[in-house]
Amino acid sequence: MSPPSTYTINALPRSRYPTPLSYTPNDFRREDERSDSEWYAHPRFVQHIDNPAIAALKSYYSTIIKPNHSVLDICSSWVSHLPADLKPQSMIGYGMNAAELSRNTHLTTIFVKDLNIDPKLDEVKDGSVDTVICNVSVDYLTKPVEVFKEMRRVLKEGGTAHMAFSNRCFPTKVVGKWMGMSDEERRRWVGGYFWASGGWDDVEEVILKEQKGGFLGGYEDPLYVVRGRKVSK
Repeated sequence: MSPPSTYTINALPRSRYPTPLSYTPNDFRREDERSDSEWYAHPRFVQHIDNPAIAALKSYYSTIIKPNHSVLDICSSWVSHLPADLKPQSMIGYGMNAAELSRNTHLTTIFVKDLNIDPKLDEVKDGSVDTVICNVSVDYLTKPVEVFKEMRRVLKEGGTAHMAFSNRCFPTKVVGKWMGMSDEERRRWVGGYFWASGGWDDVEEVILKEQKGGFLGGYEDPLYVVRGRKVSK
């Protein structure tokens, strides 16, 4: 899973986490517990990270996703941040808004579903996907362990999952602890979802882009990926 050497990659081994690895309901309680379907009822055709971060993510995916891949994009929207000329063999998108998903030219199949209510990916066959991606949304999952178990189920042996995120978010909708964490702590936290769901190897963080500048001038979003590989039998 090695991207260009300009990225910083650090292992997130199981030994860095407590045994057993578990979570409490408060870990996933949000400031705004209103229906997510209501929250996402109207399409948002906007970018949630800035242009330099988007460019970094497109470059990353160009090293990970191949034209013959079957890709699953969870928490998808009107863009998947793949290069325009990179067209996977198939690409399934799960998202919250039909209008957004319909605008996404990379997707070949779409499903409108709230994974915080039903984390199952029943429409996707076991072992049928090469790569799973999730862009700037892993922080909104309130049943992440269940979702990660489903990601593992649908991946082929040796397939990989990539959770990309920045430090931007809707603060009332992210899970409880997110706003109080540093970026390093967030990367480790997401790594824990892999280990808690079981069946993964090579869990690691990839620092695609550090935060640049300040809010008064020259600011650029940071961008990180936490990823894992499905265990091969």
